[in-house]
Amino acid sequence: GRLYRTGDLVRWNAQGQLEYLGRLDHQVKIRGLRIELGEIEAALLAQPEVREAVVVALQGAAGPRLVAYVAPHAGQAIDAAVLRERLGRTLADYMVPGQMVVLDALPLNANGKVDRKALPAIEVASATAYEAPRGEVESALAAIWTEVLGVERVGRHDSFFELGGHSLMAVQAGAQLASRYGCEVPIRVFFEAATLAAFAARLPEHGWQGSGARSGRLAQMDLLMNEFEV
Repeated sequence: GRLYRTGDLVRWNAQGQLEYLGRLDHQVKIRGLRIELGEIEAALLAQPEVREAVVVALQGAAGPRLVAYVAPHAGQAIDAAVLRERLGRTLADYMVPGQMVVLDALPLNANGKVDRKALPAIEVASATAYEAPRGEVESALAAIWTEVLGVERVGRHDSFFELGGHSLMAVQAGAQLASRYGCEVPIRVFFEAATLAAFAARLPEHGWQGSGARSGRLAQMDLLMNEFEV
């Protein structure tokens, strides 16, 4: 008649049995926020195509960031962008891993548990071939992402998160969009449309005002200031 909190991560299988998945005591602190890695892993394992998952905090140029290593069920494929977007519906934005690494299987130690030390090293870089931004919106957005992310260039198929972005950087990029182009973009859009091209396509619905419109408003403001001085 008494229950104890063991700190184990388990799930019910189709036979009504509990399957042991790991421990829930992997807690990290990123940008002042305490994050339970086991909670993120549980959300990943709840996805139908994910068979194995482990989340780690890796140190990067902009500080620690979350990276998820996942392995699919046999005969299924994992789309990292789709998986990240789904996680954004149930987890806080700062808990969604910035990068997803898909493996055939996760490395195990002698005890049959995931060997975190044997996980492959990764680099912050785009996994897609570079294609230059097209048009005014993509070019302006690329300039902002380049500045915020601290990278040399951003292609139209590059992902904000795979280039090392996280929720705080998304807030910074959103603030730049608002101040330069009058565009108020919710943070969730970064997760729903992570690539430059997809994100740029969403900007008109959030009040994008191109450089021409802003130049016109600045000219009007100068004219009003001149009249006021007269």
